[in-house]
Amino acid sequence: MATFIACLGQALSPDGSIPIALANRVALAAELHRTHGGAPIVLSGADVSGVGMSEAQAMRNILLAAPHNVNPENLLLDESARNTIENARNTLAIMRKHAPGQELKLHLVTSEFHCPRSEYIFQNVLDAEGAADVAINASPAPSGLHDDISDNPKKPMVTDFKVDKIMKDINDWGIFLRLCHEHTLMEVKMRRWLADYGIAKQDPKHYDRAVAQILAMVEEARQGRFSAAEPKSR
Repeated sequence: MATFIACLGQALSPDGSIPIALANRVALAAELHRTHGGAPIVLSGADVSGVGMSEAQAMRNILLAAPHNVNPENLLLDESARNTIENARNTLAIMRKHAPGQELKLHLVTSEFHCPRSEYIFQNVLDAEGAADVAINASPAPSGLHDDISDNPKKPMVTDFKVDKIMKDINDWGIFLRLCHEHTLMEVKMRRWLADYGIAKQDPKHYDRAVAQILAMVEEARQGRFSAAEPKSR
């Protein structure tokens, strides 16, 4: 079995710097790389922020430097994916290219708030691409986002994400707002979005599990459980 690690990109800050959520994803990917025999890392993400550097390249720069010092031959770049559906499709294509005909195992690394939706998307994309047998191990990294709910735990979930009502830089959002956004995306957009990519047949159990996981994290956020998480070193 060929093992890969997929580290999903996160929008870079407007000044091109690395947000803490992305730095923590990279740190976890490096840790998994060490503990799984140097498994190759697929770094997936385009220049979504328009800062002149792809998310994949930004992650590569971190992994090449101390303290990670990952061999560049073990870093496989996807600089074209602009969303999680494209992350999934491009990652599968890279794995098939580098391990043709082999059974595949994937450690899917992203932030904790993004992990349920990402796993949901990857499972549906892999099913549609005839790769339902790929073993996916969801590996959530602590986002390091600030606690924006435990001081008012009864605050209702946010459902309106119009640009004029929400902070423009998504990297400034707290954990509760990010989880609300993930939940809204699942309820309003994801099934139609997958269908737009030609993935009309979707397993409802993937959807139900993702929504339940997001709502469980919302309750954890209300109790302040994320504020105690120590972000990994950059």
